[in-house]
Amino acid sequence: MKFISLKYTISAGMLGMIMASAVSCKKDFGDMNVNPNTPAQPSTKFLFGSAVVGLAGVPNAAGGVLYVQHLAEFIYNNESRYFNREYSYNAIYTGALMDLTRIIELNTDPDTKDTKEVTDNSPNENQLGHARTLRAFLMLHMTDRWGAIPYTEALKGTENIKPKFDDQQSIYADILKELKEASAQITTAMPNDPLFDGNWQRWKKWANTLRAIAALRISGTEDAAAGQAAFQEAVAAGLMTGIEDDAAYSYQATQAFESPWFTNYRSRYDYGVSETFVDKLTTLADPRLPIFARPPANAPGTYRGVPYGRNAQYSTSAYSLIGTTPARQAFPSVLTSYAQVCFTMAEAALIGWIPGGDAEMISWYNRGITASMKKWNGLAGTTVAAADTTVYPVSPEVVLLPAQTAAQKLERIQTQKWINFFLGNGYEAWAEWRRTGYPVLQPAPDAVNVGGQIPRRQCYISTERDLNTENYKAVVAEQGPDELSTRVWWDRP
Repeated sequence: MKFISLKYTISAGMLGMIMASAVSCKKDFGDMNVNPNTPAQPSTKFLFGSAVVGLAGVPNAAGGVLYVQHLAEFIYNNESRYFNREYSYNAIYTGALMDLTRIIELNTDPDTKDTKEVTDNSPNENQLGHARTLRAFLMLHMTDRWGAIPYTEALKGTENIKPKFDDQQSIYADILKELKEASAQITTAMPNDPLFDGNWQRWKKWANTLRAIAALRISGTEDAAAGQAAFQEAVAAGLMTGIEDDAAYSYQATQAFESPWFTNYRSRYDYGVSETFVDKLTTLADPRLPIFARPPANAPGTYRGVPYGRNAQYSTSAYSLIGTTPARQAFPSVLTSYAQVCFTMAEAALIGWIPGGDAEMISWYNRGITASMKKWNGLAGTTVAAADTTVYPVSPEVVLLPAQTAAQKLERIQTQKWINFFLGNGYEAWAEWRRTGYPVLQPAPDAVNVGGQIPRRQCYISTERDLNTENYKAVVAEQGPDELSTRVWWDRP
């Protein structure tokens, strides 16, 4: 049987560690060192489950929720003051993306695609559709954070340890194609599916939804016409239709598989709800505030946000911690929600990408608010009163009206989207803020980065500069300085 290489992006630094490890190993004594319980070719269902688990925590890392000021830091305030510049994507490539690449290889190579380890887990095309959807989600996540990333030359292993960086415009064009084709390939359940529990129709809707979201993200670029066409095709193919379609990975009430927010609160309190977020929800009289935050220990009955981006330390007993619901052990990791779909459709109506004008925009906007409240009720019991789902959307500071300017309408749509993103894909919230400028956020008062503004991207890890020097210099020359202030392609002033 032909050897199938395990291809993945690997930095020169990582390669050095692997080679050093290999040199230090003792001589191979043939079958004495072969574990009979470890198959040479893994079952694709196990690779798939591993990929889903591996991606669950990626979009909810602290950086995103701090940039958009959902949370603030009590003691260690480096990220909220933009001190941290370099962020590594190596774990994404060598984790979930490596698993997904292997699935694609095994389902396309003539020597493996008909083997039991593959065919037992649904038809080849179906597995490819599932794997390509997850791959697109992760690639979108990464290009939105760093801009240009290794893409066409990524995941080649030792065949290419110094991959070039593809520009974001090209990556977006290819991902829109990938998601269209992936949706068409999904026709049946994939075993060992911890995301949608084998519901292939929800996978199909998610692929279409990701395509619509990506298409709208390029609405302010020279590729807007292509984005509009892709958006309309995705809508016609079928997006998420209710909160039951949310793409959310369910953590478990066991220490080995618990929510990372619960882990943080198990023994320490690094984060509290930010003053920015608490003040905004208080101004809007938002009924979700008691779900998102809890009263300070020394001031029951009130909500007090942690000052954001200050060179200071704060007592955890004097400010609002994350609410008991999002801090619970089995709190899910939300990748994409139906509420986000509703707000996306509202904006599409605003800019004329779908018919219906103001009436359609307002309808989708109100549905988004209701969906967000229902989602949180499903997680927290019946915290939001039924009457609030009717009264809140028409309150003076929230209501969307035809007479408002386009900027005012967009601000209200994006503000509600920002609220809905609370501890549900903070990096996606950051991308939406960069794209639209809403809600209006002030940079950290004690920012230490160049220019003192909220970051527009994250910087490459230093090993790219030191070990992939030629390609690093090329991407900096094309994209701009490797700084937090450099805008990615779709992020227009």
